[in-house]
Amino acid sequence: MLSLAATLLVALLHVGFMALETFLWTTPRVRKMFAQTAEQAETTRVLAGNQGVYNGALGAALAWAALTGQTAAASVLLLFVIVVGVYGAATAKRSILFIQALPAAVALALTQLGL
Repeated sequence: MLSLAATLLVALLHVGFMALETFLWTTPRVRKMFAQTAEQAETTRVLAGNQGVYNGALGAALAWAALTGQTAAASVLLLFVIVVGVYGAATAKRSILFIQALPAAVALALTQLGL
């Protein structure tokens, strides 16, 4: 039950990332979160939207895997999130490690422990 809740939380986070990147990228609040000027946000809007679609698809796949008991699929997707989160923390913004990779690592550990 704990692994289900943790995996669904990671899925929800990715749906949230999708909303930020796909629909809200050029808003003042999101620009501030990513330390971008209005011009930078507009220039990267299409790239962020594409990234957002990937995050939304990942969130949907994680939710499906968790809700249908597909433990192996959920584990692979969570491992993917961890790897991408570590890469993002190393190359883009350190907070990605805590916002993206850490929750996925907790969910993966709970899944592997059968909790």
